[in-house]
Amino acid sequence: MARTARSDIHLKKLSRIAEQLGTVRREGLTEQLVDKLESLALRGAIAPGERLPPERELAVMLNVSRSSLRQALKALQVMGVLEVRQGSGNYLSENAREILRVPPEILVPLRGLSQAELFEVRRAMEAEGAAAASQRANKADLQKMRAELERMHASLGNRFVYARHDIAFHHAIALASGNRFFIWFLALANKVLYSALLSRPMKRSIENSLHEHERILEAIEARNAERARLEMLGHVDYQKYYMLDEKKPADIRFLAYDGSTPPAGREQRRRRA
Repeated sequence: MARTARSDIHLKKLSRIAEQLGTVRREGLTEQLVDKLESLALRGAIAPGERLPPERELAVMLNVSRSSLRQALKALQVMGVLEVRQGSGNYLSENAREILRVPPEILVPLRGLSQAELFEVRRAMEAEGAAAASQRANKADLQKMRAELERMHASLGNRFVYARHDIAFHHAIALASGNRFFIWFLALANKVLYSALLSRPMKRSIENSLHEHERILEAIEARNAERARLEMLGHVDYQKYYMLDEKKPADIRFLAYDGSTPPAGREQRRRRA
């Protein structure tokens, strides 16, 4: 009896979502899904943390192929709108409403960014975010940064735990900047880029990373915007994180302007010259 009741509730929920979703054109599917999910999330039809209907049912609701739907869902995952829980499905992220409020012309193009482009924008925003935080951080903000730094120190033996507190440290700086776009974009960029970073061997020691974070926090605590900016630029450099494939000339150009180009890149430029 209880199983029947749960089944009825599930069917009613699917019917409610299907009625509000309607069908979509095959062109611009991702953009349309962004619009529809925004509408559903803002009206409360799908709450943050709630699971979306399974792909098969959602494809039928939208009258699109599962392969087309899967590409659109993947883009929404990269944007931070959806979270995938292994063996469970797609869930609306806790930050989905805030992300979906970003104008589509800003949000949707993110799905096509290369890691090199995303890293370059992240680097610039991290630097300005640190400078802003040095002028706007309150006592609670500084305490949060210091707490995450201490947790990083305590987890030097585990790079995955360290990375979690590393991300939290950068998020605390973004929050202290007071700029909501910094908060949103850096949360998204760091989620994508750190996943790639953790799949690669470390280029520098965790101890060096910790010292760099210490210097960033010292500059913020000293209310020195220029120093905070420079310390962050030194920390978030291409050659250390190395999100790029040094064998691709198209990626090497992202290294050129800050003097961190690896030898392979310099050699290729000499050959072209």
